[in-house]
Amino acid sequence: MKKTIKLNYSGVQNGFDIKQNLIYDILVLNGYDVEISNEPEYLICDVFGENPYEYCGTPQVRIMYSGENIIPDFNLIDYSICPYPIAFGDRNFHLPTCVWPRSHWIALPEKSRDYTMEFVKNKTFFANFICSHESEYNIRGDFFKQLCQYRRVESPGSYLNNMPGGETVNWKDDSKTDFQRKCKFTLCFESTLHEGFVTEKIMDAFYADTIPVYYGSSAAAQIFNRDAFINVAEYDSFEAAIERIKELDQDDEKYLAMLRQPILVDPEYPAKLESALNEYVCHIFDQPLEKAYRRSRVFHPKRCDDYLASSVDGESLTARNLLCRLAEKLLRKIGLGKKN
Repeated sequence: MKKTIKLNYSGVQNGFDIKQNLIYDILVLNGYDVEISNEPEYLICDVFGENPYEYCGTPQVRIMYSGENIIPDFNLIDYSICPYPIAFGDRNFHLPTCVWPRSHWIALPEKSRDYTMEFVKNKTFFANFICSHESEYNIRGDFFKQLCQYRRVESPGSYLNNMPGGETVNWKDDSKTDFQRKCKFTLCFESTLHEGFVTEKIMDAFYADTIPVYYGSSAAAQIFNRDAFINVAEYDSFEAAIERIKELDQDDEKYLAMLRQPILVDPEYPAKLESALNEYVCHIFDQPLEKAYRRSRVFHPKRCDDYLASSVDGESLTARNLLCRLAEKLLRKIGLGKKN
């Protein structure tokens, strides 16, 4: 048995299982004795909750583990596992968000691409668009509306839903995958154009045997075979990308040829990523505790950490609270605010 790890979590999503997650599983599989403790030595941080900096002011080794489009602040944390390919010594591991759900990701290399013409002809719908909100600069909605001028695009998400009775689908019960499999194309636009930020949307489309119409980071083409999907960002305009969709839609042979393309640039990439992540996590916890720290805990980083850990009347430092605090200072200066 390796050493005991005293661990806890900060800012995780509702429903997060503290004893069934990526880091916990890796530690257990590698023989660590993991104890969920109220006095942890290591803290796994995410960005959810009212105050995303609630971990500040605590002494633990901090590991930011998030699939969201937030760049880790290495003044506040020691290590990160994030969607961005940041090179900073041993402090960051690039884990694309497209590895979720894990069962789908791991299955991709073994997925048969030997589709038949009958499979294509049995597709029920032209395309689907499944989103819960708009993206930066209205990119998602604008493309969806333009493509709908050519043919109807099914939208069973909560955003721009056009289904009879407002029908929606959910990835948790496989209804999303089942619906996408009925479609020739899947619009999978990222919520933000951030280099390195590649989410599950394109992976979901491949898993569901449909051709992804992707818009987002150029890093997608480093993971997924560019001949197997339509990368809207590589076209001069939405109109040009839609012309390519029309071409494939109107020629079953061309459509089938793209659908049969290998999914991944490197079929061994999922296994290599799994091995590298395992090594990275063990490296953090194999070190003596005091040597595992990487962030500076003195001078300016400490001032920043202390400031974010502070509160106003017991409330977290949200933007609203910060504005109220500044307003109160201004009022005191001119003699109208409450005295301390």
